[in-house]
Amino acid sequence: MRFLVVFLTLLGLCLAAPSAPKHATSELILEGHQAYQGNFPYYVRVPACGGSLITPKHVLTAAHCVDQSTVGEVVVMGLDKRSDYEVYSDGTARANKEGVQIRKIVSVKTHTGFNRNDWHDDIAVLEIDQAFNLTNNAQLITIKADDSQLQRQYWTAVVGFGAVAVRGNKFDYPEDLQYAYIPLVPYKQCFKRWGLWKLWEKQLCAGSDKVGTGPGDSGGPMAAFSEGKYVQIGLVSYGTSSSKQIEDQGENPTVYTRTASYCDWITEKTNGAFHCV
Repeated sequence: MRFLVVFLTLLGLCLAAPSAPKHATSELILEGHQAYQGNFPYYVRVPACGGSLITPKHVLTAAHCVDQSTVGEVVVMGLDKRSDYEVYSDGTARANKEGVQIRKIVSVKTHTGFNRNDWHDDIAVLEIDQAFNLTNNAQLITIKADDSQLQRQYWTAVVGFGAVAVRGNKFDYPEDLQYAYIPLVPYKQCFKRWGLWKLWEKQLCAGSDKVGTGPGDSGGPMAAFSEGKYVQIGLVSYGTSSSKQIEDQGENPTVYTRTASYCDWITEKTNGAFHCV
């Protein structure tokens, strides 16, 4: 599903939410399940990427998805299809479906520690021109300062518009928003695959055979279900460039920025508007 599948070059989900599976499935966001409006109301469509709404005026995403040229572009909430909105050549945009909200980005704050050598600190905060109206289709997501208990859960939820299938060396992208439940991968296991990329404690890994995120999912939230709602624990950062390996993310897991590690930074970049719980 610009999930920067570190394509060694660069390719760099509470209302009405579907219930978590009781057993593993053979489907991915790559060939995942269709999500409907309101299933994952914290999801934000960011240009070529995904994100999450952390305050009515702030969106959390990956640093590799954005830069200062992103200012003036739009972010969208409440959609479940790409065709639910249109952006015109003059920069204006229109919603094509009731419940869809569009805002313009006025500020991009990327972590100064981010670089494309080790992909550490792959996180950014976007400020928008006007607060999103909180509705059944647009909701805030929380981040726990201590995510240790959440990491003991097996299933996490991911959502996005990234690739849904691999056809030879090419990826198929969906019209509809997709979601999947994926297992967290133990750090030691992930280190075997990504240790040379300087995997560190501010990152998480997730995925299994035929279940995972893909190109186009970058910046999108990974969330765990806790006390009746989803809590964000990560955001999509990078993964394998191989079209064969990407289908086995147990052996080749995707790497996610661990959001709990950045609570103070997010509070600072939102001028105190956001606090982890």
